[in-house]
Amino acid sequence: MSDFTYNRSWEQIEDLLNKVVAERAIHKRAINDPKTSMKAKAQHMRDYKGLQGASYALRWVLGDRRMSKAKVLGVEK
Repeated sequence: MSDFTYNRSWEQIEDLLNKVVAERAIHKRAINDPKTSMKAKAQHMRDYKGLQGASYALRWVLGDRRMSKAKVLGVEK
C-alpha cells in the first residue's frame, strides 16, 4: 500500500507555495533585523533555508521553467 494519495489539486499546491514564500519572507526580515540576536538569526536562517528547499520543490512540481531538478537537489547554484 502506498503512503501517497495523489489527491492534491494544483490550487492546493499553489496555495502552499504562496504560504511558504510568505513565511520565508518573515524569516528573511528577522535575519536582516539588527535587533535580532545571533542565536535567533541562526534559527531564522535554518528555517529560511528549509523553506527555500520547499519552495524549490513546489515550483518544480508546478512546472516552473526556471526550476531545474538539479537546483531542487541542491547541486546547482
